[in-house]
Formats: sequence, structure tokens, C-alpha cells
Amino acid sequence: MQQPSYRRWITLAIISFSGGVSFDLAYLRYIYQIPMAKFMGFSNTEIGLIMSTFGITAIILYAPSGVIADKFSHRKMITSAMMITGLLGLVMATYPPLWVMLLIQVAFAVTTILMLWSVSIKAASMLGDHREQGKIMGWMEGLRGVGVMSLAVFTMWAFSRFHPEDPNSLKTVILIYSATYILLGILCWFFVSDGKSPTAADADIEKKAFQLSDILAVLRISTTWYCSMVIFGVFTIYAILSYSTNYLTEMYGMSLVAASYMGIVINKIFRAFCGPLGGIITTYSRIKSPTRVVQLLSIVGVIALLALLATNANPQSVSMGIGLILLLGFTCYASRGLYWACPGEARTPSYIMGTTVGICSVIGFLPDVFVYPIIGHWQDTLPPTEAYRNMWLMGLTALCMVIVFTFLLSRKISAAQATPDKMHSLATETAGE
Repeated sequence: MQQPSYRRWITLAIISFSGGVSFDLAYLRYIYQIPMAKFMGFSNTEIGLIMSTFGITAIILYAPSGVIADKFSHRKMITSAMMITGLLGLVMATYPPLWVMLLIQVAFAVTTILMLWSVSIKAASMLGDHREQGKIMGWMEGLRGVGVMSLAVFTMWAFSRFHPEDPNSLKTVILIYSATYILLGILCWFFVSDGKSPTAADADIEKKAFQLSDILAVLRISTTWYCSMVIFGVFTIYAILSYSTNYLTEMYGMSLVAASYMGIVINKIFRAFCGPLGGIITTYSRIKSPTRVVQLLSIVGVIALLALLATNANPQSVSMGIGLILLLGFTCYASRGLYWACPGEARTPSYIMGTTVGICSVIGFLPDVFVYPIIGHWQDTLPPTEAYRNMWLMGLTALCMVIVFTFLLSRKISAAQATPDKMHSLATETAGE
């Protein structure tokens, strides 16, 4: 069943690239909020509404995406998801009115969340055994970042070739993304397997994941909630970092192009390098626990946020502002490379990992629903100093929450490890046995 090593890594790269860049049109605001407002005619509040529409739909679809991953062909789902997302991008390139954009965001959620999210995670996990899961997931996050970074740099280069007032600049960016999605969809068809269980026994085990009693059992276990809240806090910081371009432009007077390139560094390049770095820390340092590493990273993030709050009222050194945001970005993306290792560290049985991923995604990615419209409203109604002070305070609250729940999760894991029977009980309780 094992593929040759080189083919496994090629397949992992294609799955990771697809899973990473597939969100870029839905999250176009991350780098191109100002051009979206200028050329598509949306206010900051409307752009926030567009983002929250995707987020609300995504929250609804995360849980059923786990069922999709267990029941349907991985190859067919990933291929069709990428192709349809590319076609939706072609519609988006026409600069449609707000109501059409909202419908497109709903459709993006269907393709990227329902059809792709859990499927891509499970397809990647099946490329190795349980001993390789940490390595595979760490590199999956890193390879996602490489794909996102490469495409972001290329599209920004294409965007910068146009006159600042030329509406075709943003349209070209959207068309490049659309063409890339379609190409990746074709590659997925040739490299991704169907993901079917090789034996009847495995198939019988997987069927248990569809029982309501198992889903309720996953919800009853405390570590599910701890992991979910860790993801919730880290993802809040991830969403806030998407405003780096606006912050540097409005508070430090950087040019749009320069700030956009910094946005790529913060939101794209750091994702490529910091994700695997978190895995390297857990592999080669004394701290072997991913949960503990996330906790320590969050403490560093709190220090960076306190410094941003201290300099927010009187920003003077753009280098300091960039440095603090880069430090916060490092803690965020290194944590993102590790937080999906937390359910595994809590001994979640592999055959219900998809169910757990779905449930943790529903709770953990809730910031997708409220962060963007709230910050967009602050941008439209408050002076920049107040708007960004509130934003950093939101981030500080989120990281404090991460510190608390990583502490609770670590204590639960340590107690279970001290008593092997208790660890077995933890796993079987999660499985509903």
C-alpha cells in the first residue's frame, strides 16, 4: 500500500499546495483589501461582511467535511474542488456586485471546506503510519505555506506591473489564481489516491465514525474542547495578522506596494518556514510536547502584543513595528504547524481523527465569523489609533486563552501518561468504547 518515497512527497506537495492556495481567493482581502475597495467598490465593512459570509458557511461545513473525507474518493473530491474553485474565480474576476460576491463566498466555502478541508488532511495522513504523523503534518503546513508564498509573490509582481489606478491589476491577480487552481486540480487527479480502506476490517472500523454515539463521545471528552480552544486562540491571531498591510499603511505611512510586500512576508513567507520549524523544535529540543511548545510560543506572542500596544499611540520606528509583527507572526505560524498535533498527543484514536478534526475545526475556526466584521467596523468608525489598539487587545485576550487551555491540556496529558491505564481510558473514552 505504501507509495515509493519520492511519489509520497510529490503527492504530499500537491495536496498541500492545493489545500493552501485554494483559500486565497476567499481570503483575497488579506493582501488586497485596499484594491478591493477601490476597484470592486466595497467599503471596509462590506469586505468584512464578505469575509464573515465565508466564515459562517465554513463553520457549518467543517463537521460534515469529516464525513466526506471518510466516505468519498479523495481523488475525485480534491480534483473537483480545485476545478470548481477555479471556475468561481473567473466569475469573481468580473467584479460582481455585493450579493453575487456573497454567493461566491458561500460557494468557496463548499469547495474549500466541505469538499477539500478534511479530505486533504486525511489524504495526507494516509501517506505514512502513526509514527510519521507529526512529520507529515508539520511539512504539510510548511508546503502549504510554500505554495501560498510562491503564488502570492508572483501575483503581487503581476499586480505591481500595472498603473495604480488600473482596475485590470486586481483582475489579473484573480485570473492567475483561477488558472492555478484548475492546473492543480488536474495534477490531483493523477497523483492523489482514492483513499479507500485496504481491508474489510479497516472499513468496518471506519464505519464507526459515522455513528452519532461516537460523535457525542468526542464532544464529551475534555481534551477535544481544550484542543479546540487552543486552535480558536491561535486562529484569532492568524486573522488579526491579515491586517498587517493596513496597519503599516495607516499607522506608519508605508506605501501600498511596500506594505503589501510586507503582508506577503508576514502572512505567506512566514507560513512556509515557521510551520515546519515548530515540528523541528518538538523533534530536536528538550520540549517534546507540541502542546507545551504552543504554550511557550503564546507567551512570546503576548510579549510582542504588549509591545505593540505600548507603541500604538505613538508609532515612530517602522522597523520596530515590522519587527514586532514579524515576531507575532513567527509565534502564530509555528503554533499553526503544531496545533493539529495536539489531538494526537491526547491519544485520539486514528479512525475517528476525521471526526475530531471536524469538531475542532467548527469551534477553533469560529474567529472566521466575527473577527473580520468587527475589525472592519472599527476601521470604518474609529480613528486608526483606537481601531488598532482594540485589535491588539483582541489578540492579547486570544493568546491568554491559549496559555490557559494549553496548561489544562498538558496537565491532562501528563496525568494520563503517568498512569498507562488512564491513557488507554482517555483514548477509548474518546472513541466511545
